Amino acid sequence: MELKHVNYGYPGSGQLITDFTASVPTGQILSIIGQNGAGKSTLLKLLMGSLSPSSGVVELDGKPISTLSSRKRAAKIALVSQQHQIYDEMTVKEVVKTGRLPFHSLLATITDAEVRPFLETVNLVQAMDRPLTSLSGGQQQRVWLATALAQEPTYLFLDEPTTYLDIRYQHDLMALIRKLNVTQHLTVVMVLHDINQALKISDQLWLIKQGQLVKAGTPAELLDEQLLSQAFELPIKIVDIEKYGPYVIQLTA
Repeated sequence: MELKHVNYGYPGSGQLITDFTASVPTGQILSIIGQNGAGKSTLLKLLMGSLSPSSGVVELDGKPISTLSSRKRAAKIALVSQQHQIYDEMTVKEVVKTGRLPFHSLLATITDAEVRPFLETVNLVQAMDRPLTSLSGGQQQRVWLATALAQEPTYLFLDEPTTYLDIRYQHDLMALIRKLNVTQHLTVVMVLHDINQALKISDQLWLIKQGQLVKAGTPAELLDEQLLSQAFELPIKIVDIEKYGPYVIQLTA
């Protein structure tokens, strides 16, 4: 998956993404980091094909993603976002069944047995008959992850997946994402607002500012106080914590 000289702006909002060229590393975890409003979520939507560039091209398997039908895109790319719309009192298994729609004409033809393996992956089989709204925030996020996995994607996209989770569920979710990356050979692309979380889990990072790519590289290559301070427009220091490693902190002004 590649972006080649991609530009984009919402109507009336000016330019949000400018001349963006980069390749998504296959089989790795890529995190997109930057200030609020830097264009991280917009970039994710462009990669998914839910937004079309004003110029430039996004390619998937060497073809413009705009040439693929929504069903074909759904068979390749799955998204876990911050918020999801829930209809009525859908049960956990009913939600996960929606992830199988790229392979079915009707939701009614999808059996419980078909979605059970995806619930097993996220350790929620015991909750499959419960209303989704009865689960904790961390459990609900795992349901949405199971729904994404039910698409059997090559690319798993996550838009700030830990935003509403406490630190325990954040840790558990990140560990599960790493496990899926390794065991299922998923290419993972995440938007994360926590720099340290991104540095810890990622194989590669894109640091962006005002819709432009500042630097792409490994966590070690982005551990640069001056670079991060300029990108986030805050004084930043990197300290070494025993048994943890490098940790980014914001200095008080």
